[in-house]
Amino acid sequence: MLKLKHLMLGLGILALPACTTTGGSSQAPGARRGASTLAYSKAPIVHQTNGQNIMRKLDRDSWVEIRNSTKNEHIRLYAALGAGEWDVAVSDARTYLQNHPQDEVALTVLAIGLSMKKSYSMAAYYANLLNQYHPGNPEVHNLLGLATMNKPGATFEDYQAAKEHFEKAFDSSGQQIASGLNLAHLNLEMGNAEAARDIFQAVRPRCGDCSEAMLGYGIALSRLRDFAKAEEVFGEILQRDSHSAYARFYLALVAKYGRNDNKGAITHLTALVEDPEIKNVEMQRKGNFLLRRIQAEVYSQPKDTAIAKEKPAKASKKAASESMLVPDDLEQAINAE
Repeated sequence: MLKLKHLMLGLGILALPACTTTGGSSQAPGARRGASTLAYSKAPIVHQTNGQNIMRKLDRDSWVEIRNSTKNEHIRLYAALGAGEWDVAVSDARTYLQNHPQDEVALTVLAIGLSMKKSYSMAAYYANLLNQYHPGNPEVHNLLGLATMNKPGATFEDYQAAKEHFEKAFDSSGQQIASGLNLAHLNLEMGNAEAARDIFQAVRPRCGDCSEAMLGYGIALSRLRDFAKAEEVFGEILQRDSHSAYARFYLALVAKYGRNDNKGAITHLTALVEDPEIKNVEMQRKGNFLLRRIQAEVYSQPKDTAIAKEKPAKASKKAASESMLVPDDLEQAINAE
């Protein structure tokens, strides 16, 4: 069975235009049947990954303020998602649907909220209802893709089906971001680094070169042994955010397993572990584990050998044709700590 260790489970939440109304306006020529008066074509206000907020245009407090002050029920529903309050979003959407059983916004919010709570089968049920009542909603295939790959006992065929859902979602709108991240990461985990690289590259302009797309792009480059370009991408993330735990960690991985540069890896990992501004405890834990592993490897050897191993080595022709080498047990060992 395919192991999906780092798959991003993203959901793009629809943007709210400044002049949103709950009804009464006419649809633009050529609009799909049953389309909501809310616009889908703007950049997403909130983007989630695996239940965590990774990119925002508004912070949580702003969303709470919007939710408490607006009289627009649709905006209130979206505001609960924006604030990351999945239980509230699900409860409010279900309440609204009691009086408006086919409402597109409420069905969308309910399906997304359930998916963020990892209730994927129920999310898929409401996504199918959404597709039945409002064909063309851009969130449907992203939700169905998540449900397909997360169902119990998912097989390789299920992951292929999930890819098809993500592709349909990503191609449905030039503003789709989450489905592109999902598609790229799924390709990466299934061993197709070239496709992952190209999809991450396609996502970057859609999200304004967000760190999430750049990070995936750098990882794909690493898998393809384009270490110089990968280091450039991770370095650019670090220039934007000097406290980026992920950029530090992956720079260390490239140094260690791509260039055999123990000294460089130790430098990055030490910076990751000792940075008091980094709040990502999980990544610091992983960094600390890898740091201790490399230090044990370096300092348990005779001095001359250890020094030699700290120098970057030029890749041999054989190594250049292989995938980036990271010990198979590294992730398991880190998670078991």
